[in-house]
Amino acid sequence: MFSPEAMQKIRLICLKEDRADVVCVLHELGVIDLRKSQLPLSDDAPPSDFSEMNEALIKVEGALRILPKRQIKRSRRLTQTQIKEQLGSNADIDRIYALSNERQQLQEDIGLLNYAKKVATYFTGIDVDFGTLDSEVLSFRAAIAADKELSRLRKAERTQAISKSSEIVVRRHVGKNENLIFMAYKKGDEAIDTALKSIKFTELDLHAKYLDATPGDVTKRASKSADADTKRIGEIDQELSRISDSNYSKLSVLRESLEIEVKRGEASSVFKATDSTFALEGWIPKRRLDELRQAMHKASRNRFVLEELKTPHEELAPTLVKRPKFLKPFDYLVEFYSVPRSDEIDPTWIFIISFPIFYGIMVSDVGYGVASFILSWIIMKKTDPEGLMHNVAKIWRMSAIPAVIVGILSDQYFGFSLNHLFAPAFTGFSWFSDITTIIVLTIFFGIFQVCLGLLFGFVNELRHHQKKLAISKITGILTLVFGTIAVAGGFFHATSASLALDSAGIAVLMLLVTAALSGIEAAEITNLMTHPLSYARLMGFGLGSIIIAQLIDQGFTPHLGSGVMGIVIFVIYLVIFMLLHLLNMILSIFEGIVQGVRLNFVEFFSKFYKGSGVKYQPFEYKEVYTEK
Repeated sequence: MFSPEAMQKIRLICLKEDRADVVCVLHELGVIDLRKSQLPLSDDAPPSDFSEMNEALIKVEGALRILPKRQIKRSRRLTQTQIKEQLGSNADIDRIYALSNERQQLQEDIGLLNYAKKVATYFTGIDVDFGTLDSEVLSFRAAIAADKELSRLRKAERTQAISKSSEIVVRRHVGKNENLIFMAYKKGDEAIDTALKSIKFTELDLHAKYLDATPGDVTKRASKSADADTKRIGEIDQELSRISDSNYSKLSVLRESLEIEVKRGEASSVFKATDSTFALEGWIPKRRLDELRQAMHKASRNRFVLEELKTPHEELAPTLVKRPKFLKPFDYLVEFYSVPRSDEIDPTWIFIISFPIFYGIMVSDVGYGVASFILSWIIMKKTDPEGLMHNVAKIWRMSAIPAVIVGILSDQYFGFSLNHLFAPAFTGFSWFSDITTIIVLTIFFGIFQVCLGLLFGFVNELRHHQKKLAISKITGILTLVFGTIAVAGGFFHATSASLALDSAGIAVLMLLVTAALSGIEAAEITNLMTHPLSYARLMGFGLGSIIIAQLIDQGFTPHLGSGVMGIVIFVIYLVIFMLLHLLNMILSIFEGIVQGVRLNFVEFFSKFYKGSGVKYQPFEYKEVYTEK
C-alpha cells in the first residue's frame, strides 16, 4: 500500500525478422518502460519507411489543424498498407494546404490594402499622387503626431539649418488629437532628421504596396480589392468546411494510425542489433512478467530469450503506483513536488487522508464548504484536465466534503448556528468552549504524523542499508514522545511529577544516542519540537475564520425596515454582508489549501521523503479514435 510496485529490469533478444511483430505486441501490451540497451552492439536502425510515416504524420496533423473541427466517428485502425493507400489517394490533403496558403495570402493582402486606405485617408484633400513620390533629388516622408508635438517641431525648424528647398506641411486634426506632417526635402538634408528626433511621432510608409495613385483613387481601389479578397476568403472557408464534413473523421483515424506507426519506429532508437537479431531492455512490473512471456511466445513463435537482469544498487527502477482514478490528482500534486523513488515509501496515501481533514478543520463551515465544492467544480470545467489547476480543483472538491462535515459538527453556517432548526438534540463541539481540547488534539495529531514520518524514514534507511541512520529515526521518535510526556507533566501537570522526570531523562538520553548515531538527525531536534506545534495552526485558522464570520453576522446581518430608507439600508447591509463573507471565505479557503499542503510537504515529508524518482512510462498507446 505504501510502497511503489516491485519492478524488474529485463532484456529481450529476438530475431530481426520478428521485429515488427514483437514491437507491435509490446506496444499493445503496454508493460515495458524501454531503456537504452547496454549491450556492446551496434545501434539498431529504424524501419525503412519511418521517415515517410513521420513526414506523413506531420502533414496530416497540419491539415487537421486547418480544418474546422467535426465530430469524430471511431473506426478500425489502419494497417501500414491501408495508411499508404490513403496517403496516395487522398488529394484533399494537398487541396487543404493550397486553400490555407491562399487564405493566408489574401489576409496579408487585406492588411496591406487597409494600410494603404488608412494612409490615403490622412491625405484626403491634399493634392498629391503617391505614384510620383519618387525623385532623385527630393525625399518624401509623412508622420502622425499629437498636438503638443507640433510646437516642438516648429521650434526645431527654427533652430535647425533646414534647406530652403525643403518643406514641412502640417495638416491639423486628421484624427483624435492627431496631425499629419508631410515633408518634402532635399536628399541628404540631415536637419529634417534632427528636427524629427525632437518629437514623438508615428511614421507612415509612403512607398507601401497599393499607394500608387491619388488618395481618392487609392481609397476606392483598396476598398474594392479588400471586398473581393474578403469574399474569396468566405468561399475558401466554405470549401474547407465541406472538406471537413467528409474528411475530418477519416483524417483523425489516419493521424492516430500514423502516430502508432511512428512511435513503433521511434522505439528502435534504444535497440541494439546484429545481422540477424536485435535486443531491447527495459523495466516491467514483476507481476506482469508471465503476461509478457505469453505475449512473446505468440509474437516470435517461441524464438526469443528473456533475461531478468540484476541491476546495480545505484540504478533506480521507475516508480509505478496503483491507485483509483479519482485519487490520481493527489499523485499529480505529489509528483509536482517530486516523484517518489521506487525504493522508498510512497507518502501519497497519508497525504490523501490528511489533507482533506486539515482543510475541513481550517474551513469548518457548511456554507464555505458548499461554496468550495461549487467553485472547484467550475474551475474543473474551465481548465485543462492535464493541468495543475484542474488537479488542484479536484482535490479541493473532495476536501470540501470534510469542510461541510466539520461545519455541521461545529454548528457553523456562514457563522450562524442552525443545527437547532433540524436536529435540536444534536450536540457537536464548540470552537469556543472546547478550544483547549481542540488545540491539544491538533498538537497530538502533529506528534503522530511527525512520528509516522520518522517511522517511514526508519524503513527507507533500512532499505538503503543505512543502519545507523535508521536507528537514529527510532531514537528521534523516542525523543519526541518522551519529551512530550515530560513537557505535559512538568508544565501542565498532565502526568505525575515522577513520570515527567523519568520521561525527561529518557528524552535526553535518546537525544544523546541520536547525536552519536547521526549528527544530522541530532541537528534536527529543534524541528522535532517545533513541527508538531505547527499543527496548532489548524485550530488557529479554523477559529479565526469562525470569529470573523460571527463578527460579520453581528455587525452587518441585514434587517428589512419600513419605508424607502429601510429598503435602501437593507440593500446596503446585504451587499456589505455578502462582500465581507466572500472575503472571509476566500481567505479561509486559501489558508486551508496552502496550510494543508504545507503541513504535509514540510512537517511530514521532510522526515523521510527524498523524491527525485523516475516515473514509469511504458511503451504503450491509447486509442482515442481507432480500435483494433
